[in-house]
Amino acid sequence: MTRFLGLMAALLLAHPVHAHGVTVGDLEIIHPNIPQPASSAMAAAGYMGISNAGDEADRLIGVETTVAQSAMLHKTEVNADGVASMAHVEGIDIPANDTVVLESGGYHIMLMGLTQELTEGQMVPGVLIFEKAGRVEMEFAIDPPGGVDHSTMDHSAMGAEASTEIASAEGHGDGHGHGDGHGAAAPAMTGDDPTDIEALLKAQFDTPESPLTVAPITVQGDVAIAGWSQDGRGGRAFLRKDAEGWFVELCSGAGLMLPATLQGLGLTSADAETLLVAARAAEDPLGAEAIQRFDSFDGTLMIGRAGHGHSD
Repeated sequence: MTRFLGLMAALLLAHPVHAHGVTVGDLEIIHPNIPQPASSAMAAAGYMGISNAGDEADRLIGVETTVAQSAMLHKTEVNADGVASMAHVEGIDIPANDTVVLESGGYHIMLMGLTQELTEGQMVPGVLIFEKAGRVEMEFAIDPPGGVDHSTMDHSAMGAEASTEIASAEGHGDGHGHGDGHGAAAPAMTGDDPTDIEALLKAQFDTPESPLTVAPITVQGDVAIAGWSQDGRGGRAFLRKDAEGWFVELCSGAGLMLPATLQGLGLTSADAETLLVAARAAEDPLGAEAIQRFDSFDGTLMIGRAGHGHSD
């Protein structure tokens, strides 16, 4: 309970004007919120507190919202090496007479395929689905940009992961950090997409102790998939280009090579298939060992333009 009070106090003090919630039966939903993502982002994370004043436990099993093509329950965990990993969970237990906090670095809601720009101060509709309480309508407050600071994670090896979130501590997940170069300034864009993408990834994650190899790089318009290897591990980065140039939206492994994943990131079915065919063709010459290394990144690590996403 002490931990809960501290978390709730921090939550409410951080946004005293916008703190809100809804009570249905024994359940109280406390300040459901989405930190404002970058204007070009196609993914975001949702947080809140859920208090159960009843004598029976319940379970959160689903989320719906019109602002994203999909909403999933995720959990971020940090291993003994300080590396964050993010994975999908089927449900979140809400014990009787207790409170569960969905927060950066723990349980959270991953919103994929945003359908509109989210701006601080907005209220957007959502529905929480519980095993016993059923459907609970609520609103997410769009809070100031923030969320998980991936720069606090072990980024010494971009390797295996986490979520989501590009898990969301921002290393690339289970055993895939990204080097302490995370705070490095973005390199100047040259206009040559593969060159700019390689330079960006190396500026963020390459270190003398853990050199980063970026290849192959497959570009399709303003999106790209780049394979990377570091310290014997590897994964794939999904990048997007906006008016400021390229940025890493997320890191993943085998899951990034699924049409549904790319469609969740806003690509049409045809564009997703075209990009995947090209990416597979670029990877095939590298051999099975390299492809297995790219596939090995576990989960999805959300990063985004700010460089700290939500693994969230």
